[in-house]
Amino acid sequence: MKYDLVLLHAPSMYDFRNKSLLVGPISDVVPSSPVFEMYPIGFTSIADYLEQRGFRVKIVNIANRMLQDKKLRCREKK
Repeated sequence: MKYDLVLLHAPSMYDFRNKSLLVGPISDVVPSSPVFEMYPIGFTSIADYLEQRGFRVKIVNIANRMLQDKKLRCREKK
C-alpha cells in the first residue's frame, strides 16, 4: 500500500540495543509489542486530521522494528 505521509517515531536513544538501560517497574510488566505502542499525541492528531481529509497516513515505530529485526540498522546523524 502506498502512503501520502509516513511518520517515523524514533527511539529516544539510538543504540538502545547495545546499551544496558535502567528501566522502570512498568517496563518489566508491559511486554514490547505493537499492542502496547504509544505514539506522541501529535503524531496521532496529525494522522487523524489528514485521514479525515482523505490522505493515507502511517506511523512507524522504529524502536519496535529494531527489536523485531536484529539486523535492522538505522544510521545515526552526527
